[in-house]
Amino acid sequence: MNSIDFLSTDHYHTFKRLAQQLKDPGSVGKKYFSALYVIAGNEGLQRHLLPYVDLESGRIRTSTIIDENTFQKPDIVLVKLVIHLYNNKEWVLPTELITLPERDYQLAMQAITLCRDQQFEKIVIPSDDET
Repeated sequence: MNSIDFLSTDHYHTFKRLAQQLKDPGSVGKKYFSALYVIAGNEGLQRHLLPYVDLESGRIRTSTIIDENTFQKPDIVLVKLVIHLYNNKEWVLPTELITLPERDYQLAMQAITLCRDQQFEKIVIPSDDET
């Protein structure tokens, strides 16, 4: 069994706030929640990607995200990861992931773990002092 590790209390509260807006949580799967986990963990991604997310239905309009925005190198890797986790319409190379800053790398690896078929027994939310 695994645990869901959040990067900070802010990350946890942002994820919770966004996830609670779903009208029917049973209608979306782990792919949506994995993508939402990445979005909630990076403020820059939130600004760029939340306009493409219908939080009530749990749908992400991924087709024009990259064409309609300009991203810095670490952010484009995370954007491509969000799209890949959600609907496999983008690819992220392992070499791109390993060049991410440590915080973004941790975010990416946890999101990938969330997308796997495994049960999660606990949620780990670091205290503000730990972040």
